Amino acid sequence: MITKFFRLGDGTLISRSLQVEGSYAMTLRVPTDAQEISAEQAEEIRAGHAAQVKAWVAEQNAQINEVRRADYDALLTLGAPEATARRLTGYRGPADRPT
Repeated sequence: MITKFFRLGDGTLISRSLQVEGSYAMTLRVPTDAQEISAEQAEEIRAGHAAQVKAWVAEQNAQINEVRRADYDALLTLGAPEATARRLTGYRGPADRPT
């Protein structure tokens, strides 16, 4: 099997694989804006995308934790028991009380 990698004009990474049997000519169809790249370049692009996704997920989780903490603190300030505040907000951080 032969696999070729391509980067489209918008940065999208695609691959095309051919099962090669015999010696007849085969035509590989790709979008007109596709630029063929090496497998190593394709892996670098994939790794870059994975790092971007990982950073985005970490950022989203941090924002969610900030909201959970604020809600947890508000419930404690209103007199809710800590276990209830944790259950309602999903907050799993330190148990220190707001001042």
